[in-house]
Amino acid sequence: MELEQITEEVSTDSQHRAPPRKKKERLFTVCNIIGIILCVLLLPGFLISSTLLVSSIMHPDIPPSCFDYTPLMVETGSMIPLFDEDDLVIVRNTPDNASYNVGDVVCFHSGNVYITHRINEIVEGSGKTVYKTKGDANNTPDKDTVSPEQILGIYVTHFDGMGRVLMFIQTPVGMMLCVMLPIFLVLLLFLLPSHIKSRKGKSPENGEN
Repeated sequence: MELEQITEEVSTDSQHRAPPRKKKERLFTVCNIIGIILCVLLLPGFLISSTLLVSSIMHPDIPPSCFDYTPLMVETGSMIPLFDEDDLVIVRNTPDNASYNVGDVVCFHSGNVYITHRINEIVEGSGKTVYKTKGDANNTPDKDTVSPEQILGIYVTHFDGMGRVLMFIQTPVGMMLCVMLPIFLVLLLFLLPSHIKSRKGKSPENGEN
């Protein structure tokens, strides 16, 4: 009888201790799943940020691009209603000898400034093609013509009000946050369960009596 009572006590004690262990295992599994999901979600942003960072270092005189696409912040309302000030526009980079059509919205540099306007006239002369451009919201065309070598690329799409975010990302602090923060979060979620497990293994209740 005494042996049966001891056996029942041990069995009861094991049943009470089993659930916390299962909860720990579930916690580890959930952390790993969250880590994998974050890897999938943050990987594109990490690659884009890293590419923009490298591009800005290698070519400091031109806007950084990623996979032949350049993000730019709109600084004026000259292209309303297509896009507005502080919007983020995406430009597909084109070669210097590319040709363009009337109606194309192109981004070109004029001095140290990049402008995104629409081509409204093609001028042929002296064996060279130049373009007259105009902002959709402007009453008059741009003063200077644009040569193909000045054109960075063709407008693809835009995101309302996201230009300020781009400007922050392009700062050293923003670049480091976008590159290092995803790495830190993923490593934390993958290493935290192992750290907790090792701490629990060293806890007094698991020690020798």
